[in-house]
Amino acid sequence: MAAEAAISSAVELLGNLLIQKVKFLRGVKRNVELLRDELKRMQSFLKDANKKQFEDERVRNWISEMREVAEDAEDTVEMFLLNVENSKSKGLLKRCTRFAKRMYQLNRIGDEIESIRARLDAIDKSRERYGIKSLEEAADSTRRSQVELRRQLAHWEKDEHLVGMEDDVKKLLRESIMDEKKGHSVAVIQGMGGIGKSTLAREIYNHPDVVAGRFECRGWVVVSSEFTPQETIKQLILELPGSDGKKLRELEETTKDETYLIRKLQEMLHQQLQGKNYLIVLDDVWEQQHWQNLKSAFPIEQDKTSRLLITTRNKITAKDDQYVHKMELLTPEQSWELLLKKAFIDGKCAEELRSVGEQILEKCDGLPLAISVVGGLLVETQTKSGWQQVLNQINSYLDKPESNVPRILELSYQNLTPQLKSCFLCLAFFKEDSIIPAKRVIDIWAGMSLIKQEGKATIDEIGRGYLNELINRSMVQNIEQEGKATIDEIGRGFLNELINRSMVQNNAGFINDDRVNHCRLHDLLREVCLSKAGGEMGVKIVKGEDGVSSGSSCRTRHRVVDDKNLEIFSSDQNKHIRSLFILNVSREGIDVRTPSNYWKSFQLLKILDLDGFGFPTLPESLRFLVGLKCLRIRRDQSLFGYFVLTLPSWFDHLKKLEVLDVETEVVLFPDEALKLERLRHFHAYLVDGKPMSIDNWKNIETLKRIRLKDWLEISSTLMASCQVRELGIYINEIKENCNFSAGKASLEKMTNLVELHLTIDHSLSVKKIIPNLDSLTRLILDGGMLTCPAASVFPPNLSHLVLANLDDDPMEELGKLPKLQYLTLSNPIKPYIGCRMKVLHDGFPCLKSLSLRRQGFLTRIDIEAGGMPCLKQLQIIDCPYLKTENLPKHIIISVA
Repeated sequence: MAAEAAISSAVELLGNLLIQKVKFLRGVKRNVELLRDELKRMQSFLKDANKKQFEDERVRNWISEMREVAEDAEDTVEMFLLNVENSKSKGLLKRCTRFAKRMYQLNRIGDEIESIRARLDAIDKSRERYGIKSLEEAADSTRRSQVELRRQLAHWEKDEHLVGMEDDVKKLLRESIMDEKKGHSVAVIQGMGGIGKSTLAREIYNHPDVVAGRFECRGWVVVSSEFTPQETIKQLILELPGSDGKKLRELEETTKDETYLIRKLQEMLHQQLQGKNYLIVLDDVWEQQHWQNLKSAFPIEQDKTSRLLITTRNKITAKDDQYVHKMELLTPEQSWELLLKKAFIDGKCAEELRSVGEQILEKCDGLPLAISVVGGLLVETQTKSGWQQVLNQINSYLDKPESNVPRILELSYQNLTPQLKSCFLCLAFFKEDSIIPAKRVIDIWAGMSLIKQEGKATIDEIGRGYLNELINRSMVQNIEQEGKATIDEIGRGFLNELINRSMVQNNAGFINDDRVNHCRLHDLLREVCLSKAGGEMGVKIVKGEDGVSSGSSCRTRHRVVDDKNLEIFSSDQNKHIRSLFILNVSREGIDVRTPSNYWKSFQLLKILDLDGFGFPTLPESLRFLVGLKCLRIRRDQSLFGYFVLTLPSWFDHLKKLEVLDVETEVVLFPDEALKLERLRHFHAYLVDGKPMSIDNWKNIETLKRIRLKDWLEISSTLMASCQVRELGIYINEIKENCNFSAGKASLEKMTNLVELHLTIDHSLSVKKIIPNLDSLTRLILDGGMLTCPAASVFPPNLSHLVLANLDDDPMEELGKLPKLQYLTLSNPIKPYIGCRMKVLHDGFPCLKSLSLRRQGFLTRIDIEAGGMPCLKQLQIIDCPYLKTENLPKHIIISVA
């Protein structure tokens, strides 16, 4: 983690050691106190050092040495605590035999602390030579007040920060996308990174004329610098209507020759598009060869209208007569307009700030991304002296004019708080152009102890505050807030995965939402992130079987492994690792296989994340990961279906585990009750087999997806603390003797419950179990009904609702829900051609977003005057016959 955060973490750990383990410290207690106090004193010098590091490499090295000392102190304390815990035993004989070992550990920590203090003393002396002075931290009480206001925009609302693109949109539509000619044409949007190529492409892709126009299908795929033909073509196939996932899976499983596989995938995509009017966006194409690997997949038919839109930093020739649109930097006037929108809530600036603001903009070179990031710095200060300070920072930070933009982006990183710096650097764990679930990144932050508990707020709520602040500073992009392209840019295949699993289990929650559900990192800011993560956090990224790695030469503490044999890493390399991410990029195997004792060497590991991999069985050596806080296993369902994970009886040795995310796994519990006191989140595809036996899950907040009979059994043990906020229950009335009334009664005792997902097979009894809870605002009902329950059945404060598998028009009843804001309807049971929905004049008084999915024969929605007065967005997914001409014009309609 960043130096300030590393020292803060070490100071906190040393303080806890003095409080909790004082009786074990004996003669070294004084040394522990001195080390804590010395580290605490050194914290006050880091702010000054951060300001001076841009000018002096010696200062940068001093900061790095401080961080390493703090991390070594943390390692020393955690290893001591681990050994103390392991030395506990009952019985006189065993206690005597362990006494010598405990004394050895006590002497060892004493020696190591002495060594660390000596290093600190040398670092302190060098500080004086470098002129680093103590500075008190500025008060930060008002930091969030203004930036939080900027999160008020929901993702369907117009992005008012778009500047200078109106003419670009009109020209591209006129010259290429919506011209009258039939046949095949290609448009290329060309420009430097951060200039707004993808933003312009999204404006085109979701323009009302395009959405309601002549294209029968549209698709969007991000190509990126890490281009692989197989994955790119597959992603596009899955995104388009009519994709055959089973056929695709069989093809990949039976084809070993990569060249042949790519050719077959090209043929599959070609057949999907043949005979159709289509628009395809290839976003972020880096090389001419990338296009060469894709072009044969797109049919060219003179009697059809096909359009390709390519965004690129480089010159790409896709077609001799292609239309090339070169992006221009913003004019000074446009730059000023964008800065006002980023730096001020109301877009108005005091005249005294204009001169300084214009000088700042000169450094940004008219690049929208740089202006947005600088606006994130200025939003916290509305005084001339504050703006002048930012200008001085920029001036002192820039070496030469041609490096202005990347250096400004780096400056935005330096202006983050220590906590946010470390949170931002964690995004280095994700691949380029990754769509990052907010929930996942928050779990990582929590696993690294970056989220500090504040009052009654949960760790998740605080983590979302951190993420919102990074978004407000334009360091991270909220893809839901980028406009209507969210659905299409995520990709239909990815979205359908979310939809399918939200109809079976609530994966990411509600896609139509007022929260940030997914984010990503712009390429230029990712470069900043990677350049800092190696040196400041010890991140190393290892790719391929040849072991090519990126990161600094300092000790590795966080490792990201792409398709690599883990056995080559020695135990000595593993002992300082705090987080390990294993990514199955090629998708050739699904299991991680390691020697039986392999995981013993990861004694300080806190996060283990397997993406695309799993364990055939949990290795017994995992029981030695007693510091593990987050375990995530996510095998590739699209290729292999669901998997079975058996939790062994020793699993509760992982006493510090807070997150168990095994959403692709059917989980089987052992006979013995698992005692996981710190567990906050449990998420499985399904709990099956023996009864779910648990003991003292007193901190559990998320519990998905368990059987009703298990819930009835364990809920009584949760009543005392009643921390559950999100709950997913699966009910199969044939397999289990369901007591719906008891289930409802137990749910109504969960007074903190915010989100409930009920999946019901072979029953029509869902209305019998819906609890009447004031706290419950989010509800997913999959099955268990043919007709919509009466409005009185639903909780009184319901704001988010997902209904699947209805057989009638539910709008009259649902329209009576007074606080409903987000509604999703999916998968009607008995569709018939000519289905219509009717919204009454007083229906849905607060509804903001309506999503209709897989309404195969729905043709029309009639909205009486006065109905849905607050509706801003209508999402239409796989509703081929639905007409939208009669709907109010102010509604943003997104069709996929």
